[in-house]
Amino acid sequence: MSILQEAIKWERHSVGADAAFGSLDLVVGEIGSGKPVGLVTAGIHGDEGPWGALAIHKLLSQIELEDVVGTLRIVPVANPLAMQADARNAPLDTLDLNRSFPGNPEGSHTERLAATIAEHVLHDVDVVIDLHGGGSWCINSFAFSFPDGEALSLAFDAPFIINGPERDVTLTGYARSKGAIAAAIEMGGRSEKEEDWADRIASGLRRALGIGGVLSPLADNPESVSIPITTSTVLRPSRGGVFHPAVRTEALGTIVKQGTILGYLLDPVTHEIVETFTAPYEETALMLLRPSITRIEGGAMTYVVGEPLKTSN
Repeated sequence: MSILQEAIKWERHSVGADAAFGSLDLVVGEIGSGKPVGLVTAGIHGDEGPWGALAIHKLLSQIELEDVVGTLRIVPVANPLAMQADARNAPLDTLDLNRSFPGNPEGSHTERLAATIAEHVLHDVDVVIDLHGGGSWCINSFAFSFPDGEALSLAFDAPFIINGPERDVTLTGYARSKGAIAAAIEMGGRSEKEEDWADRIASGLRRALGIGGVLSPLADNPESVSIPITTSTVLRPSRGGVFHPAVRTEALGTIVKQGTILGYLLDPVTHEIVETFTAPYEETALMLLRPSITRIEGGAMTYVVGEPLKTSN
């Protein structure tokens, strides 16, 4: 039996990047034929890229060709220049690719890249799964859920699930405006558990693509244990300094009590505590955190925390 990794066909689409190389290639893989067309993307933000790509290639190495029902399309590196720079956005114009759809073929680099993706990748898709993650500076543990695509998001068994924002300028938002169902997954990132998260995402991709009809459905889809989040907030430092975590990788995806110390902002010279980050809700879900000591700028995203849905027991 052939696995998908052996049978997938790759196409390259040139995107203008004059100040850097003249152009660079957006690489798109495809296997199968007909409907439905399922798309899996990763690396739309460059500093999140390698971990989503790893999960995609784990999927390709595990699935046999006979399991493909429709067409599976993949873009492991959606923002190549940003990934090379280990930055969220491409340094040529610093525009957020995930706020640039449907793009402009005559615009700046990121606008041209969005237009290329819209024309050659998103034009006929039925199911879209966009992989994000903590990347090089933080780790994540949740999934965004959108109307009609809830089952896709639940398939990943993320610790937490939250309603996604309604924005037509994002990859998933633009695809949804064209009739696709979609999920955006925010899981994993650089940590000692990065392989475990990649395995977990790959398993979620297999389940979700089966639910979407792109791959043969699995005989057993266990009920998701994802906890719904009703309210979320971002904790940010008021000034720059040195960030020192009080909770690390093992705390990601857990719920802690209000007032739990999450980390500190230190003066870079004296190492005196300037600010203390604490859990704001009676029960606080840890959806995103920085697991390592690092320099940090004022206003930088440091934690994303949420309030879980209360259930009556």
